[in-house]
Amino acid sequence: MPADLVIDAHMHFWDVTWLPEGLRLAWARQGAGRRYPERDPLDILPRVATGESDPDAALTISAFDRAGVAAGLVPVVDWTIVGAPAGEHLPIGALNARYEAVCTAHEGRLFFAAGIDPRHPDARELFEQSVAHPHCRGVKLYPAAGWDLRDPAHDWLFRELVERELTAVIHCSPLGGDPLQVIRSRPAEVAALLAQHPTLRVSFAHAGIEAWWAEALDCATGWQHAYLELSLWQRVGERDYGELRHRVALMRDQLGAHRLVFGSDIVRGTKHDPDGAELQRWVDMVRDLAAPYAGTPAVLSEEEMGLFLSDNAIRLFDLKEFA
Repeated sequence: MPADLVIDAHMHFWDVTWLPEGLRLAWARQGAGRRYPERDPLDILPRVATGESDPDAALTISAFDRAGVAAGLVPVVDWTIVGAPAGEHLPIGALNARYEAVCTAHEGRLFFAAGIDPRHPDARELFEQSVAHPHCRGVKLYPAAGWDLRDPAHDWLFRELVERELTAVIHCSPLGGDPLQVIRSRPAEVAALLAQHPTLRVSFAHAGIEAWWAEALDCATGWQHAYLELSLWQRVGERDYGELRHRVALMRDQLGAHRLVFGSDIVRGTKHDPDGAELQRWVDMVRDLAAPYAGTPAVLSEEEMGLFLSDNAIRLFDLKEFA
């Protein structure tokens, strides 16, 4: 694929009303503790996530146009168990259907990986309904919500994914905090899962940023369908661009440029990248990996850049619309 084609394989849009209140309350607790004296989380709750609402994806599509992004894929997170019991929330089946509707409204620009927590009593039915949506191209798994990837009770899910050649996007980062159990998302846990299902297609979402990035690289190495997806890595580039180049070079040498996937994890709204400027900077940082920098050679060739920015996502998520 040409290096000028860009697919953001990990991005989000939502409305605040789509999020479980228990999750928003946890985020309020996080916000309340960021400075001293600490505030009352209930004072913060009414404002949580209101600046990151883009329910019809209008801001997102405008940002795509600005940054030259052809399409994006939303890994839908099933927070409906960990976000309970406080308040009301949109059931996960309805949430996945909501994403299908918005993707249909922006035909060819948006796709999604359905969220599913396998602890739901009707998880198999939810899985069947979700993957039947035309714009669904995989599933998003969030074990940090409190479940184990290798629990025998969930093995059916991975057998189905292998049989259908669908990708599992697995949250793979220590980022999260209250109320999550992030240890369940360690790259080593994903590697142990791959040992049980070696042909499973897996996207190591966030590639372990920050504390687990080297572990993610080592754990992804050698598996037939393991990919490192670098959403949120703009944080590394903005802090130390030379360090970003160093890490991507290691990934290219050890895993191969054909296993690196571009993503942003931007949740857009009036207070977070409303005009796409952050996305534009991240695309530019990645493109500059194909040029020398501060006396060091280019990290990626133009061909490898095309793999990273689009071709790998097309293959991983069966985006036949761009093949």
